[in-house]
Amino acid sequence: MKALCAAVIVLSFISVGQPAPLTCDTLKKPVEKGPNLSGRWYYIAISTEVCLPTTLLDSIIWPSFSMDVTSKDTPNLYDGLARVKMYGYCVNESESALYVNNKIYDVDSENAPTGDPDVLLHTSCHDCLAVKTDDVIDSLVLLSRRSTVTTAELQEFKKQVECFGWSKPVVLNTDHDFNNCLTIDDNMTEEAAEHFLKNFFPKMIERIKNTHHNIFKCLSDMVAYYGSSPFALK
Repeated sequence: MKALCAAVIVLSFISVGQPAPLTCDTLKKPVEKGPNLSGRWYYIAISTEVCLPTTLLDSIIWPSFSMDVTSKDTPNLYDGLARVKMYGYCVNESESALYVNNKIYDVDSENAPTGDPDVLLHTSCHDCLAVKTDDVIDSLVLLSRRSTVTTAELQEFKKQVECFGWSKPVVLNTDHDFNNCLTIDDNMTEEAAEHFLKNFFPKMIERIKNTHHNIFKCLSDMVAYYGSSPFALK
């Protein structure tokens, strides 16, 4: 009996020490005060409204992403260098953005904001960003200053995705060694292009062979969902 009481006391202390799970009302809210964007951010996981975009991303390309952000002389303007690695090959892309009121805007040649902004949502992860994008493909992305996050932090992001009713998030590749990869760009030599064709596509095909069941499951889930929708065509 004493042992049982002791166990109850210990569990009660543990439960008090654990933060309460965040509600959907909180997880769907924009942050009140966003972090300093400067520095490197690693893309951890991504979700979209339907499963197909993220499933194809994971099953075909299986990329790892990072973004190096630096502030410009003009207030609230930032330069970003996106790095993408796929099967040992890297693509780099530069872009500028305006960061105002915890929203991130694309900018034109005059640094004026264009389009709908990306919105930073609430997260209890101290060095993470939860970014919601409304675009051709709406997405919710988890980024962190660390290359990996804890299981609890990833579970919270999954809960956040569920709050929107979106597809299960895909955890991205964690190979962030961007210094040891061959760059894909318009200046590739003929020899480099030949090497790319011989190595990239066989690895991609092997990946598809190993993950094609995920594509079929996603398609099956989509057919079942839209087939049962009251708005489905009769």
